[in-house]
This record gives sequence, structure tokens and C-alpha cells, in this order.
Amino acid sequence: MTQETFAADRIDRRLLAMLLDNARATAFTLAEAIGRSATAVARRQRALEEAGVITGYAARLDLARLGCGTVVHIKVTLESQRIDVLDAFETAIAASPSVVRCDLMSGSYDYLVTVRVQDLSHFARIHRDELSRLPGVTQMESGFVLREVVASRLPLALLDA
Repeated sequence: MTQETFAADRIDRRLLAMLLDNARATAFTLAEAIGRSATAVARRQRALEEAGVITGYAARLDLARLGCGTVVHIKVTLESQRIDVLDAFETAIAASPSVVRCDLMSGSYDYLVTVRVQDLSHFARIHRDELSRLPGVTQMESGFVLREVVASRLPLALLDA
């Protein structure tokens, strides 16, 4: 089943970029920046919500200030691609409290798992207590993020489309 694509125009894309930057911006503030009325902007925002393009609003946290400033990406290879092995791994990884993201991948490894940790010893505990117990895993390769170069954002090319 394919997901229906929403045909966002240039104004919608500008609105989305602004909301990504500040989800608490008022319709009036957005309208001033976009050059439309607050009513028109609110109507577009509501249409984007109803179409499922905007799925919610969330606070962005500075996890380093909360003690979890180190990001670790773990490439995981499973013993096989059988559905029972995939399902067992996905159930276990979803229950792992330290995992902030997990993606099924194509290529030379099966999953890319992301955790946030305080330091190397914290990661060692997570590796021992959570990651090493995941079912079906034959190999894990960890990489520590040294510096974030590009944060999560709307693809800039989308703004110019």
C-alpha cells in the first residue's frame, strides 16, 4: 500500500519550514513572515494537519543539558532475514529504554540503532544490559558522533520545488 502524497505549494513549504523552526509561532507571526493573512495561514496549517502532513507538535530538548549528550549509532546484523527473526528483534528493540531510533536498512547491515548516552561507561552498561541481549544479532558495530553537522530539518530542495 502506497501513501498518498500531499501537493504542498511554495507557501505551504515555507509554512512547514517556519513551524519546524518554531512550532509555537502564532498564525499572526507566521502570516507576517509569509505575506498572507493570519486567517489564510491558519487555514493552510489546519489543512496540512488534516492531510496528515503535520502529525503533531513537540518540544525540542537539549539532551546534552539533560546529561545525554553523546549520540551512538549501532549497525546491527541479524542471523537471517526470516520474519520471525525480524519480528523478535523489532519487538525487543522497541522495548529497549535507551534506544531513541531504529531503522531497518538495505545494504550490508540490517538495522541502524541510535542511542543517547552520558559517556562511554554509560554506553558500556547499555551495551551489556540491553544491546547484547537482543535476539538474532550476530554483529554490532558502534560509532560515536563527534559533532552534529546538519540537524533534522526540512530538505532545502523541497522549499524551492
